[in-house]
Amino acid sequence: MARLARWCFEHRWRVLAVWLIALAAVAGASAAAGTSFNTNLSLPDTDSQAAATLLADSFPAASGESDQVVIQAEHGSAIQSPAVRSAVISALAKVAAVPGVESVASPYGPRGAAQISRSGTVAFARVTWDKQSGQVTSAGAKNLISAAQSADGPDVRVSLNGTAISNSERVGLGRSVGVGIAAALIVLLIVFGGALLAALLPLMTALLALGIGVSTVGLLSHAFDISNVSTQLSILIGLGVGVDYGLFIIGRYRNAMKSGAPYKDAAALAVRTSGRTVLLAGGTVCIALLGQFALGVSFLYGLSIAAALAVALTMATSLTLLPAMLGFLGPRVLSRRERRALAASGPASSQPAGFWLRWGRFVETRPLAVVLGALTVVIALALPIFSLSLGTSDASTDPASFTTHQAYEALARGFGPGFNGPLELAAQVRTPGDVTAFGHLLATAAHTPGVASVTPAVTSPNGKVELATIYPATGPQASQTVDLVNNFRSDLIPQAAHGTGLVVHVGGV
Repeated sequence: MARLARWCFEHRWRVLAVWLIALAAVAGASAAAGTSFNTNLSLPDTDSQAAATLLADSFPAASGESDQVVIQAEHGSAIQSPAVRSAVISALAKVAAVPGVESVASPYGPRGAAQISRSGTVAFARVTWDKQSGQVTSAGAKNLISAAQSADGPDVRVSLNGTAISNSERVGLGRSVGVGIAAALIVLLIVFGGALLAALLPLMTALLALGIGVSTVGLLSHAFDISNVSTQLSILIGLGVGVDYGLFIIGRYRNAMKSGAPYKDAAALAVRTSGRTVLLAGGTVCIALLGQFALGVSFLYGLSIAAALAVALTMATSLTLLPAMLGFLGPRVLSRRERRALAASGPASSQPAGFWLRWGRFVETRPLAVVLGALTVVIALALPIFSLSLGTSDASTDPASFTTHQAYEALARGFGPGFNGPLELAAQVRTPGDVTAFGHLLATAAHTPGVASVTPAVTSPNGKVELATIYPATGPQASQTVDLVNNFRSDLIPQAAHGTGLVVHVGGV
């Protein structure tokens, strides 16, 4: 490690050139090739995945991304009033013409009565794409939003929800990265006593590594299924570990300089000691991230690869580019005040002192008390885990300015919160008896506590699958909705299918 640091320190121009050429080459290739991110979520061996697979195989028109156009009549108007009806029908015609839209189920259609609230002031149209949500581009989703909101006027207000719509509205990467960089810079300035160049070095090396990492992930998206979320994840994780690793090495370098060590020897000492910590920490993080492959959820594979790649590259720049940059800066990693003190008083003692030495000796002399105290704190912090309820966030948590949040609120107000998370009953039918049994299941479901409404069954083009939508009375995140799903799977469906060949899967969000 020391030899590597000395070589990078002495050949600083070469090291810097290699990293900059690598960044330019990979970024250029990524810009030329573009990206092919895939956000499809697959959960093997689950009932919801079986429903999705059944629909994709036998009912392609129902297996694509499904969004909702939510219409609110304003200022005393009603959904059926001529002005609102005319504006909405015109807008839905534009929606149907958006490239990639498979079908539009209008509230003014033959079966549209169930899509209008009892108050007559809220309605929704179902928009089905010919592809999964991960394949609907942001441009396509925005085209849909623009077409639907062309109906907006004094008497009507339109909002939309759905996975593709939500993806198109997410906050850009720049804001989150900017906040992270600003927070890291403040912390580093405090730690390094106001030495600006020392505080900037970890950020610079981390960002260069992440530039290469993000570009590489974009190229890998053509070969693997990688979610576009992986870019944000890899940058934020890489930025965190990059600041950490830089702090290790630069902190040790600064201490060695203050004790009078020559610049090159200080860099070698820093990498020989703290560099080993960086190798161990970075290797552990990469192993932990790649360990997600053991979960068997393919959606996580791309995230793991992207984040592990970012950490590995950040570790590499910390061990090579950072010593080279120390060669450029020399004593300027110290603040002016520190350089003046060094010139006036000479090298400081390298012996440890201060609060942390006293704390270390306290821990050494009272290990049992410290262990019990630490264990008590950890247990107290862990207690909420026993009441933790896991799930997927929905549009109710989006900012109020998002059209998805507005659509969620309008649907909940007009129809109830369950209309924001409908369940899909996908039935595999082989005989007329199976069709009859599925009809009985829907009749029973309509009178089941927790069910707000049930749509009539629709038969797939090949006649092998029947599809119905169940609207719960409670929202997607409510525990009652989870209980309703479990009730269908454990009781209602087995009872309806008893003695028949009917197979029913419960899908949806």
